[in-house]
Amino acid sequence: MNKSEAKFYNTAVKMDDALVALLEEKEFSDITIMDVCGKAGVNRSTFYAHYENLYDLLKETHERAISEFFRSFGSPFGAGDFSKMSAEELIFISPQYLVPYLTFIKKNRRLYEVYNNSNAFPIGDMDKMLIENIFVPIYAKNGVTDKKIVEYMSRYFISGVNAITMEWVRRGCEDDILFMCEVIAVCVRPSMKARNGEA
Repeated sequence: MNKSEAKFYNTAVKMDDALVALLEEKEFSDITIMDVCGKAGVNRSTFYAHYENLYDLLKETHERAISEFFRSFGSPFGAGDFSKMSAEELIFISPQYLVPYLTFIKKNRRLYEVYNNSNAFPIGDMDKMLIENIFVPIYAKNGVTDKKIVEYMSRYFISGVNAITMEWVRRGCEDDILFMCEVIAVCVRPSMKARNGEA
C-alpha cells in the first residue's frame, strides 16, 4: 500500500469509526452525511470520494468488522480448514479460541455494543457466517449433520455465549479474559467443574 492508498484507507476507517460513534447516540435513519463528516473531521467531497451514500458506508463498516473479527482468530478459523483436525481439537470452548474472541470484543467494545443494540447492522449475516464457516464443518466432523439440529445447536451456542459476553461488556470488561473463558466453558459444557467457585 503506497502513501496515497494508506491515506485513502485511513480516511475510510475514520468514517467507519464516526458512523459507529453516531450509532451509539441515534438510529441510522437519523444520521446524515454531515453528521459523519463532522464526527470524522472530513468534508463532504471526501465522503463522496469514498461512498455514494450512507448505505455504502454502513456496508463497508459492516464488512470491515466481520473481516477483522474472523482475522482475529488466525488459523484455523481464519482459514476454515478443519479437515485435518481431530474432533478434540475442534472443541472451540477453550482458551485457544475464546481468548482471541474475547480480546477482539474487549478491543472493539463500542462496535460490539452497537452491533447488538442497533438495528442498522444485519447481525444475522455474522451469525450465518459463523454457522456456515465454523459450526457446520465442526458438527459434521463430530457426526452431527442434520440441518435442523445444527441450526438449533448453533443458535443455542451463539445466543448463550453472546449473553455472557454482553454482560461482561456491560460490566466494562473488568473480569479477566481467562476467567471469562472459564465461565463460558462451564455454561456450555456443564460437566466441567468450576474451580473453587471462581466460575
